Order: sequence, then structure tokens, then C-alpha cells
Amino acid sequence: MSLDELRKQIDEIDDKISELYVKRMEVCKQIGLEKAKVGSSVNVTEREKAVVNRITADKPDEMKRYLKLLYDTVFFQSKDYQGKILKARSETADLLRSILENKRQDFPISATVACQGVRGAYSGEATEKLFDISDVTYFKTFEGVFNAVDKGLCEYGVLPIENSNAGSVSQVYDLMKKYNFYIVKSVRVQISHALCAKKGVKLSQIKTVYSHGQALMQCAEHLKNLGVKTIEVENTAVAAKMVAESDDASVGAICSDSCAEIYNLCAIERAVQDNGNNFTRFICISKSLKVFKGSDKISVMTSLANKSGSLNKMLSRFSALGLNLTKLESRPIANSQFEFMFYFDFEGDIESDDVLNLLGELENSSDKFVFLGSYKEII
Repeated sequence: MSLDELRKQIDEIDDKISELYVKRMEVCKQIGLEKAKVGSSVNVTEREKAVVNRITADKPDEMKRYLKLLYDTVFFQSKDYQGKILKARSETADLLRSILENKRQDFPISATVACQGVRGAYSGEATEKLFDISDVTYFKTFEGVFNAVDKGLCEYGVLPIENSNAGSVSQVYDLMKKYNFYIVKSVRVQISHALCAKKGVKLSQIKTVYSHGQALMQCAEHLKNLGVKTIEVENTAVAAKMVAESDDASVGAICSDSCAEIYNLCAIERAVQDNGNNFTRFICISKSLKVFKGSDKISVMTSLANKSGSLNKMLSRFSALGLNLTKLESRPIANSQFEFMFYFDFEGDIESDDVLNLLGELENSSDKFVFLGSYKEII
């Protein structure tokens, strides 16, 4: 047979498949309506296994895997269609629905804020972009920020979560899970590092450079070419303060120009980061779940079964709903055997039934699920 004749056969088969698919979805809708009457779940895993076993029992081995992949997609689409009738119930989905019952408020103009480091840290710059008026208290560690918010010493905390070159700040993600806090807003800050020292010190005198680990990573190539020793400290502003208080003319700090000005240092070199396109995302955290007006981004953490296709099934849910994933990252779960937590950032509004149903399904299908927040990001 010619290629055109074979394609004609395919077209005829596709017409039959599409007709049967529509009929199947109509029956799925009726099943959804029946489930809604008795409050049954959309997910029926055993039923899906039984269907796959039945339809593949008498098929050639080379077709069995393809059939299973096909029906995994069919099952997902069927459940998604039923989900428009049945509201997915979960702790997170129900909590968000209760929030939607009240009018959402504007993000506050002023607040008491906890930041890590000392005056002059980039987190302070991020705080100024988030709040028109802020009363900032600095703490030595990231956990100190969480403790301050947890105990009510400050209303919010501002912390770095991700750098465009050095990647995620994993410690902050771990603390978000530990404290069950929420992201209420985020902001991107362009990072321009300077190599700073006391006034009068020349570049040739610098032998040791202090800074935060992320900043040292972002300037690694330049510092390597200088042949200097690097020492990691809690924060870029802490590094500047240490240099300012030192009597050693051979020490310098990687920090911002504004930070150097605060501690009376001089910028020996500017823009020393290896990549000029250098941004850090900072998050504003709250002890209680708050969703302010304009929130259009959502962050979650969830575990997945350690088996073939589990991540693909997860991603297909976002694709089917037309939701744009802006971040996907995995990290091993401590004290587990090759289990991973996946971090998702995606664009979505909790006022969408599709989004709420998706969150409910993610939570119900995972034994480890953390809703990190629904928020607006300032760019």
C-alpha cells in the first residue's frame, strides 16, 4: 500500500477513536455526578489497575507498555474532567476555599521585619522593595529569622531563596518545611558585587576575601584569577563589618556598594560577579497563611513514588491545565532510601477551580505535601 493509502487508514481509525473518546468522557461525567452525590474520591487506583490488566491481557508484549502509557493519560484526563464536577477535598484545598470566602486584602504598606545578617545586607534592600515603611531587625542566622516570626517578635521575615547563577538556598526551603511557614510575597533583586576594603588599600594588598557562600560562588572565577583565599561568613554585610573592624590591610569583602558605604569601606573593584545577569529571589514569610490581592504564583513541595513515570504523570497535570511551571527542583529526603522531595513554582490563581482541584489531588496522592504559599512576585 502507498503512504497516502496508509494515512487514509490512520485517519479512519482516528475518527473512530475520537468518537469513542468523547463517549467515554460523557460516561466519566455521569460517574462524576454519581460520586458527587455520595462524596466519593476521584482517585480509584485499584480500578485503574484492573482496567490496565484487562485491556493488556491478550495484547502483544510490545504493545502492553504503550497501552499502559496511553491509559495513564486517559485516566488523568478523566479524573480532571470529573474534578470540574467534584471539588477535590484536602486540608490545603479546603483551607484556601475558606480564605476565598473573605475579601482578599492589599499587601501591607508597613511592617516589622526580620532579616538575616547585619545592616547593609541584600535582604535589607529586598525589604525596602517589598514594604514602603519597614522596621528591620537583623538576626545572625536564617533560623533566627524564623524564630523571630514564630515568637511574634516580627510580623514577617525576608530571606533569599534562589540565585540565578548559584541556585537555590536549600537551608531556607528546609526551614520553611520545619516551621510550616508561608510565602506571602517575593521580589527579585539584581546583585552587583564589589570587592571592598578599607580606604587606601590597593588590590595588590588583598590576600583574603570574606563573604557569604553564595556571593563567593557567584564571584568564584574572578577570585580564582586574583589568587586570594576565600572565607565564608554568615552574610555579605557581616563580611563588610568584619573588614571594617579589622586592623589587617590584606582582607577584603565581597558586598554591595551601599553596604561598603555604610561601613566606610572603599570599592576596589566593582561588578566582580562572573555573570552580569545576576539576580536573587527573596521571599517574604509569614507564620499564618495569607493570600493578598494580585497573588498569581504558587509554590509547593511534594514527594513522588520512586517508580517509572511518576514525575511524568505529575507534569502532565500541569500541562493539561495550561499552567506554566517556573521552577522544578528535586532534593533527597533525609533518612530515606532514594526518595525525593520536588519543589514546584507555577503561575496560577487560587480562585481557579482547576488550581484548587490540582492542589487537592497533589496533596491526596502524596504522603509528603507542603503548601508553601500563593503570592505575587515583584520583578
